[in-house]
Amino acid sequence: MSPRFEIRPAEANDSSALISLIDQTPQEGQVHLNFERNPDFFHATGVTTTEPDVWVMIDHQNAILLASFSIGKREVYVDGRKRITRYGNDLRIHQDYRGGRTLIRLFKKYHQLMQDEWMQTVILDDNKTSINAIGSGRLSLPTYHQAGQFLTHMVDMKKKQYKPVMLSVRRAKEEDKPQMQAFFNLNAPLKEFYPCYDFSQVGTSSSYYRGIKIEDYYLAYDDDGLVGMCGVWDQKAYKQTRFVSYQGKMKTLRHLNNLKSKLFGGLQLPKPGECANYLSMHSIVCDDNKVDIFKDLLNTILKHYHNSKYEALIFGFDKRDPLHQASDGLKAYQLLSNHYLASYQNNPTEALDKNRLFYLEPTRL
Repeated sequence: MSPRFEIRPAEANDSSALISLIDQTPQEGQVHLNFERNPDFFHATGVTTTEPDVWVMIDHQNAILLASFSIGKREVYVDGRKRITRYGNDLRIHQDYRGGRTLIRLFKKYHQLMQDEWMQTVILDDNKTSINAIGSGRLSLPTYHQAGQFLTHMVDMKKKQYKPVMLSVRRAKEEDKPQMQAFFNLNAPLKEFYPCYDFSQVGTSSSYYRGIKIEDYYLAYDDDGLVGMCGVWDQKAYKQTRFVSYQGKMKTLRHLNNLKSKLFGGLQLPKPGECANYLSMHSIVCDDNKVDIFKDLLNTILKHYHNSKYEALIFGFDKRDPLHQASDGLKAYQLLSNHYLASYQNNPTEALDKNRLFYLEPTRL
């Protein structure tokens, strides 16, 4: 007799069932968020990792896909050098299967796959259920070592918030790619876990660069020298953030926030069930990590997209990063996340320089 439960690699025809599982498992907190993957689950997976590795758990008796996790690989800078590193996300368990041995079975497979590797993962600070689960000490789970906190800003783009720009900032062109690559290769390795970019792939059919166009990059020049750059990315065609519901005091605070925003400006929090309409910044690199350079890039983008179809501009940094200062005075909503390195072996954070800032791309989480 075949076993009732099977854990196997995900297949292309699992997409609909995976999307359905995501719809049933929003991220908990005062604001229940759902990070959706319509119309094809695997489009977003290809943006998150260059070597996708998605697994599903099937209940054959009830013919249901009851759980999933992704543990794919991508190249990031660690200690200034390129390193293939796993990133764990999309751990979802159907609410009818959250008891019993489901999690133990899943993490047994995790252990088989990871062996002596470690992986990055990010959990919203407000998602206490997940944080408590990883700290439960169950033998089947890897040990999650906190490796900093990540602060994300959602800046109101309907209100006129941009300020004058001092540097010369323009959109990138195809012929700028070699200069952009050289500048990136010099500056990105200075931050831990910065995703590696190959700008020759921008604008191609590469899944990892889906939807990125070279003209969506902005370059900042001081005289003739490139001193900063960043890109903007609209991922709504395959990756959505839905505000499922508001819990506790946030039910009232949402109304108060939106009333205040109408009167004085600020980000409107969507109605329950609505998707946020936002634009994300990525590939942010500034010479010597100077705040003024990023501020000019940020103000240029805020001006270009003011009163566009986008309601918010998203960017984020290590909580300690001085680049956060560029958001001072802006009407924005902040989300705090915890960054972990998970391992079944030794603590991987012990080999890292604790003073080095880290960098994550919200577009690749």
